[in-house]
Amino acid sequence: MADKPRVLDLFSGAGGIAEGFRSAGFQIVGGIDSWAPAVETFSANFPEAVGIEADLRKMRAADVTAEIDGKIDIIVGGPSCQGFSTSGGLSRATGRDSSDPRNKLFLNYVDLVEDLEPSWIVFENVPGLLLYDQGRVALEIVAAFREIGYSLLPVILLAADYGVPQLRRRLFFIGNRTGSEVSFPEPTHGNADLWADYALPFAHLSRLGHGKSHDVAQHVSFNDACSDLPLLGEGESLDGVPYRTRAVTAYQRLMRKGSKTVGQHTAADLPALDRLAAQTLTPGQNWRDIPLDKLPDRFKKIRRYDATTLLKRLRPDAPAYTITTKFNEATTGAFIHPGQPRTLSLREAARLQSFPDRFAFSGSVSQVRHQIGNAVPPLLAQAIAEAIYPQAMQDCFARKVEPIRDRLMIQPSLTDGDILRLRAPRRPAAGVPVELVA
Repeated sequence: MADKPRVLDLFSGAGGIAEGFRSAGFQIVGGIDSWAPAVETFSANFPEAVGIEADLRKMRAADVTAEIDGKIDIIVGGPSCQGFSTSGGLSRATGRDSSDPRNKLFLNYVDLVEDLEPSWIVFENVPGLLLYDQGRVALEIVAAFREIGYSLLPVILLAADYGVPQLRRRLFFIGNRTGSEVSFPEPTHGNADLWADYALPFAHLSRLGHGKSHDVAQHVSFNDACSDLPLLGEGESLDGVPYRTRAVTAYQRLMRKGSKTVGQHTAADLPALDRLAAQTLTPGQNWRDIPLDKLPDRFKKIRRYDATTLLKRLRPDAPAYTITTKFNEATTGAFIHPGQPRTLSLREAARLQSFPDRFAFSGSVSQVRHQIGNAVPPLLAQAIAEAIYPQAMQDCFARKVEPIRDRLMIQPSLTDGDILRLRAPRRPAAGVPVELVA
């Protein structure tokens, strides 16, 4: 096998990040997760890798190397960070507070990185992590890795800007211990009107794209992604059936690559309120378009301008909203199919996450929903992987390769104040280094 950077996926889930890195030319050597159905899915879809079911709070580097031979070049993944508290401290210098088990996941993650010494790290989480202690948690994460020799930079990326048919924002810390510049992927898609009427949360870390349109393709819509899938009734399931129509978009052709049939196209049975919404609302409408006397009392307490995605029917000509683990429940979000009287099927949700049709999920329907909803979209992960690929090849094999995609290069030697004030890098003239706008 030609030299490829070797990737270990911690908290791998079904393997969304791993799928993206594999598509970008990296070698996936292992995935570790504590949930058996997710590990089963990972193992089935990555036969070249080792799927390990283990509690990372109890795992040591020796446990990893006993399962995976050879050096690990890149560690990806992201533990739950909801227990972070800067008062307790995350670094050795201030003392580590491991009383919250969610903190211990992060601390063990840092310990594994220190012992395994990968060249690069891609650490993923939800943007809401930045709410903790007014953004100082981001500094604590950077400080904890800096203490073991890694320079990391945070960025919030919108999945739709990288060809994913979904308005999903995710926070990434990307960095290395080699001193190489950190590369962020240039958006390939956009919609200049997307956030026109909104104040974007955490705009200080949303450095790239986020709906801006500059010589890029339009965002991939629901119909672009899913219009070729068979019609499906509420509570109906199709599995292993041949495609009934031709793929009509580039995205559909990409999703079908390596598959001749549609699998796990399963729709949920609906409670009465969800069914009413699915049968009466038109695309773009939500709970406010249902007569008040048809709604439970809890809806009467919601301000009319709040919770605008509840009981919402998706538009066929726009991306979906964030796919959660409850995309079968219309009362939890914008999950009603644009043209059929039901909520999203498993396969539709997987496509909206950019999982290819050949990717099969193990477990019960509920377990599959959780795996899909919790995943990082593979196409978003692929964009990150392609952005760092040239530096990774140089750092791991001293080999110079041509960039796979357009990217922005940023020096990782920033002060703490710089990290929390970063704006979109100015676009430099040819040969001029990127300048950060504070």
